[in-house]
Formats: sequence, structure tokens, C-alpha cells
Amino acid sequence: MVPVTVHRAKWVAPVSSPVVEDGAVAVAGGRIVAVGRAYDLRREFTGPIFDHGEGAILPALVNAHVHLEFSALHGCLTPTDNLGTWLNSALSGYAALSPEEIGRGIAYGLAELRRFGTILVGEVSNTGRSLLPLAASGLGYHYFFECLGFDLLEKRPLEDDFPVFATAQALSRTNFSAAAHAPYSVSEALFLRVRTWNARYQRPSTVHLAESQEERQFLREGNGFFRELLERRGRWPNNYKAPGCSPAALLDRLDFLQPDTLAVHGLWLDPEDLAILARRRTWLVLCPRSNRFTGAGFPDLPALRQAGVRLALGTDSLAGNDDLNLFKEMSCLHEQFPGFPIPELLAWGTLNGAAALNRAADLGSLTPGKQAVLLFIPVKASREFWPELLQAGAAGHISWIAAADKEKPGGH
Repeated sequence: MVPVTVHRAKWVAPVSSPVVEDGAVAVAGGRIVAVGRAYDLRREFTGPIFDHGEGAILPALVNAHVHLEFSALHGCLTPTDNLGTWLNSALSGYAALSPEEIGRGIAYGLAELRRFGTILVGEVSNTGRSLLPLAASGLGYHYFFECLGFDLLEKRPLEDDFPVFATAQALSRTNFSAAAHAPYSVSEALFLRVRTWNARYQRPSTVHLAESQEERQFLREGNGFFRELLERRGRWPNNYKAPGCSPAALLDRLDFLQPDTLAVHGLWLDPEDLAILARRRTWLVLCPRSNRFTGAGFPDLPALRQAGVRLALGTDSLAGNDDLNLFKEMSCLHEQFPGFPIPELLAWGTLNGAAALNRAADLGSLTPGKQAVLLFIPVKASREFWPELLQAGAAGHISWIAAADKEKPGGH
């Protein structure tokens, strides 16, 4: 028999079911055995009991969108009211980094994720530099290797231009995908190649979508900031003809938006775009603090929710955010929309993120059979439980509940 350990706290927030006061989580062999009232679980199981006291036990978080390779730019860029200004600064700043600086930044970003209670991450990279550190970190991850090429117009195998997709690490890792950067940096032909590779190996896709008004202008008219950027970088095809539609409509035409696609940002979506995302059951990953930092805008939460778009949360990179604390993303959304239920925000940063990254069978909620990856956050009040939980998490008062073989009774 595998010994059963019971973790008790004033509150247990399973995410997938209502909060339990004076609750507990029973764990055996690294998996959750039961969740319920502490009194009931103490009677049912005879193993050690760890009382974590005044606070809440909840599942570890899922950050569905981050760029660890930009972590070395933390503190180097300042908030702006114009995405183009930030993007130019980020590109020039990253180009000036040494490999050693990038490596140290990745290590710092990984430490940030762990410090703020993240167990699973959707990492986006176009160099592959973060793959080995992430694989060695102990965090769960899905690795999206990002493709760019607005001037790549030929219909040929993806690996012809991106050899990484012919390597053993790409073919053998089910948590390794091709990603398309954005509609202003990826040709229609390249979108189709990314979609084809992922479909062949049954991998999810991701794309930055509708992040700025300039993106919408570019696809409708073929001019503006992104044309100038492509021309400067030698990526402009002279025969380009703008599709004359929104970013979401373009990707809908290309059949790129699928139930296993993670679209990121989604700030400038009209009602038709929202209907597309809802109909396609595409995930939309919100990164609200990064959107404010870069001057891109802010997600229209009521419209997204009313349309039935499936939502998850990310932080984006430390080049455009102060830290990688997902509770601060939830808090940012709650401050903007105070009537919005906090339990839903928590679900976006746990269960929904796990589902978007195809790990909901193991992570994202306190459910029997799932991995016992537990956090503890101090909470004292009862009437204001959810606001206090959100406030404490945003303040970084987050600790991991260790594996049973490393614990001492009464600790967390």
C-alpha cells in the first residue's frame, strides 16, 4: 500500500469545484487521492497529517505564454504607449545581448516562474536556446518553436527552411510544436506549412493575434508600421497584396484557428472576430500587464466572455512585464473589471491553461487522479476570501507544498 498523506488548511480551492472550508487534500504516490473536509479525510486515512493553517491550498499555476529568452532585458525597457516603439527597442536590445547574458536571463526567468507558483509553461522561442534549461528545470512545459518569414512564399516542407523540425528532439517530443509568430511577420504560405507540420504530428499551434491596431491596418491596407519594419529587415515581398480583412478572419480563411490553437493577446477583435474564435473553439491567452507595458491596448473581457471565447493567461516576456507573477495578471483584470468573478480568473490561470497545453489530465485543479502539485497562500478572512487570496498571491505570498517524503509535520 502507498502511504497516504493529508494536507489540511483553513481553505481548499480545487478550482474545478467549490471552495472547501476547513478542507484537506489526500495525496499518495505523488497523486491526489481525495479532496474534501479535513474531518472526513482524517477519519478515512490514517497516514501523516500536515496542517498548513490559516490559508488556502490550491493547484499550481499555468503560464500559457512566455518568452524566456527575452528575460535578460528585464528592467532595460520602459513602458510605452506605442507598441511599435517597444518592439523596435526590444529587437535592438535583444540583438545586443551576448549568449551568456541570454543564458543568465533564461535562468532568472525560470526562477521567477517557480517563485510565483507556476508548474506548467507555454514557452515560445525562435532560437531554441531555452529548451535545455527548461527541460532541466523540473517545470512542465510545451515548447513552441516560432517561425518567422513574411517573404517565405513557397509551399514546401517546413523543415526545408527550419531544420529544427527534422531533428529527433522535435519529432520525438510530443510537447514540441511549430509556432507562427504573427500575421504581419508570417506569410500565408508559411502559416499553411506550420499548420501542416503540427497536424501531421498532432501538436498544438500558437500565434500572436490582433495585438495592435497597426496589425489590423497592415492586413487591410498593406501599409503602416509593419510594412516599414519588414522593409527595414529585408523581408518585404514586392508582390504582396493585402488580404483586406482582420487578422482573425485571415487565419480563419487559412484554417489555422483550431481547438488546439493558442491565439495570444486578442486586443483588437470586432464582433465577427469574436464569433470566429468562439466557433473555432480557439484558445485566447490574455497577457494584460504586458499589453499595458507595451502600449498595445487592453483586452475587452466582457465582450470575450459574452462571445464564449475560451480564455487562459500568460505573462509574455520580462522585456515587457515587471515579473512573471500570474496572480498579478488576474489582479490587473479584476481591477479593470471589478465585477468579474475571481474564481473564473483563477481557473484561467490553472485549469484552462492546462487544457490549452493539453495537460488537463494531470494539472490545473485539485481533482483525484491528478498530480499533487500544490500551493499554499495565507488567507485569514472568510467573507473576503477571494479578494484576499488574489491580493496575497499578487504580493508574492506563495509557497509550495513539498512532496511528502521531504516534509515535516506542520510545515509548508
